Amino acid sequence: MTADLKLELAPFRLRLGEMLIQDGDSNILISGELRAGKSGWDYDLTGYIDQVDAERVKQLWPESAPPKPRKWVRENLWQGTARDVNLALRGRDGKKPFLYLDLGFEDGVVRFQKDMPPLRNAKGQLSIYGKRLVVMATEGTITADQGGDINVAGTSFIIPDTSIKNGGPGIARVEASGPVTAVLSLLNRPPLSVLKNSNLPVDLATGLVRVSGTLALPMRDKVPVEEISYHYRGQIEEVQTSVLVPGHELSAPRLNLSGDQHGVEIQGEGLLSGVPISATWRMALGKDVSKASRVEGTVELSQSAVEAFNLGLPKGSISGQALGEFGVDLTPDAPPQLSLQSDLAGAGLRVPSLGWSISPETTGTLSLTATLGAAAQVDQFELTAPGFSATGSISTREGGGLDRVRFDRVTVGSWMQGSAELVGRGDAAPAVNVLSGVLDMRRAPFSGASGAAGNGGDSGPISLRLDRLQVTDSIALHGFDGRFSTLGGFNGAFSGALNGQTAISGQVVPQKGGVATRIRSNDAGGVFRSAGVLRHGQGGSFDMTLTPADKPGEYDGHIKVTNTRVKDAPAMAALINSLSLIGLIDELAGQGILFTGVEARFRLGSSYLVLHESSAVGPSIGVSMDGNYNLANGVLNMRGVLSPIYMLNAIGSVFTRKGEGLIGFAFTLRGTADDPKVQVNPLSGLAPGMFREIFRGPAPTIPGQAAPTRPTPSPSTAPSASPGEDR
Repeated sequence: MTADLKLELAPFRLRLGEMLIQDGDSNILISGELRAGKSGWDYDLTGYIDQVDAERVKQLWPESAPPKPRKWVRENLWQGTARDVNLALRGRDGKKPFLYLDLGFEDGVVRFQKDMPPLRNAKGQLSIYGKRLVVMATEGTITADQGGDINVAGTSFIIPDTSIKNGGPGIARVEASGPVTAVLSLLNRPPLSVLKNSNLPVDLATGLVRVSGTLALPMRDKVPVEEISYHYRGQIEEVQTSVLVPGHELSAPRLNLSGDQHGVEIQGEGLLSGVPISATWRMALGKDVSKASRVEGTVELSQSAVEAFNLGLPKGSISGQALGEFGVDLTPDAPPQLSLQSDLAGAGLRVPSLGWSISPETTGTLSLTATLGAAAQVDQFELTAPGFSATGSISTREGGGLDRVRFDRVTVGSWMQGSAELVGRGDAAPAVNVLSGVLDMRRAPFSGASGAAGNGGDSGPISLRLDRLQVTDSIALHGFDGRFSTLGGFNGAFSGALNGQTAISGQVVPQKGGVATRIRSNDAGGVFRSAGVLRHGQGGSFDMTLTPADKPGEYDGHIKVTNTRVKDAPAMAALINSLSLIGLIDELAGQGILFTGVEARFRLGSSYLVLHESSAVGPSIGVSMDGNYNLANGVLNMRGVLSPIYMLNAIGSVFTRKGEGLIGFAFTLRGTADDPKVQVNPLSGLAPGMFREIFRGPAPTIPGQAAPTRPTPSPSTAPSASPGEDR
């Protein structure tokens, strides 16, 4: 040790020009001055140390220096080497000294907060200026409990006022980068414990975090979380997690991270189970806050999304892509709850079983709430789009696939209203069960020539239980119950009450251009009464086939009836009266005239019936007839031939139409079925059956069509009804 001293006694002053002290590998230079002040000692001391290890710094720290910085250094500077240490200590009149200290350090191990792991391999700068202490790390890592090391180069720790007792503020300005798990593990330590109330693990995701933030807390033991404030902002790169949305993989090239003592937020764009998504995850923090968190954003609506989230809709239900706004509530120990809304722009929808679809250019409204998990459950959905509206729910099978779609209320076009369900059948198209409501065959997409009878395999089995099946304007089946299949074409069996009155049963089979229908009943008279065609028939068996006509909503039909009676029929009575057939009048008024066989070929329209050809024969009478009948108001325009005593008269029927005998009288019927106007040509009874056609009027026409031309005009033409008359 060498020193250069100067001592003055009046007044007292000791000057130390320079003192060199060699302490091991350390060279210490000290200079300064000590003098008597007005009320105590005044001193100015400066020093420089080229290098010194941490333990020696603690030993050399002056006892007269401010105690708080000395205590902090002793407790938190665990190891390391200090270089270029500059020290200045000044005192006046015996008061607390002012300390200035500046040094660089390397290979350091520093505890910057007692609840956190220490900073290791630290390199940086430490400075004390009076009451202010600053430590800055230019290099260094913190090893978290899980996930590995966090690089904290650029991080600083500040105590603004070391003189404050019991809880002076400490500030950490953090610059950190490292694995997501390591960062969350560090943040989950006391006093922050950011995941304490979330039930989420610190290894909830993989990826690399880069974050900047500030932490402020009192420098004392057992600091309550309410007294800690912090905020941070950063990015997470190459993120992957299957924890935030259980059962679904979330990945993103980059997410933005931010938070404070009140909550944490992660935002960005990525893929959720392969589906494009833009989302923000938020979780509230603090004492007594809910453990739940929430994800909000937009998601692609497509067939890929349906399959990814196991929503169970059939393949091909969605084409194109639309955007949906969603929210997912994440509650510990409970499956995620999803809510979603969309205008469907860009997505085409298709329900083959109901014959409904919209193009991607069409918009609508979709809203739903769902429970996500191994078996997704759409608790409530509402869909409104052109030609379709429905509310209901969807359940899926565990492992994926449709269990059941329940339509509590569904309206399809103008042809169906009611409730229905789609039942999953694995990879096959779902079964369709219509549970109630009204179905209008006049407007149904699979009726008429445009029907779907030939699209076998496009949908699954169909069950219909309807309040009413409307066939034409005036014909409906109430209490309709049917079971149908599309395998090989639309086919099946059904039953119901015709216009709510007479029980019938039937079958449908595929036919070119649509479906053919066969209808049977044990009460032919009841069928005619219920249909409004003949109100005075009784009993008999009924067998009718209907095939789609070339005009939508119309059918060509053929009827066979056996052993039916006609009683008190005004039209029949008027006809018999006009021929003065007394016995038949009595029979009609009594037990009724028996017809052992009735056949007819006709066209059934929405509100009219065109009888092309018909015959009704029995022991007492034979009748052939064709013409038009208005189903709505009962107005008829018919022509025909009546052959009395048909049992004998039928001998000549080989030369005539069916239902006509050797002797027959041509007639016309106009007016209403209950009050007909009858015209009989008595001369026609003199013409043999083979020549009777010259007395017959022109053939009936379908309303709106011109009557066919006849080569030979008839003197007793009975004109058929015009469109106006028939309607």
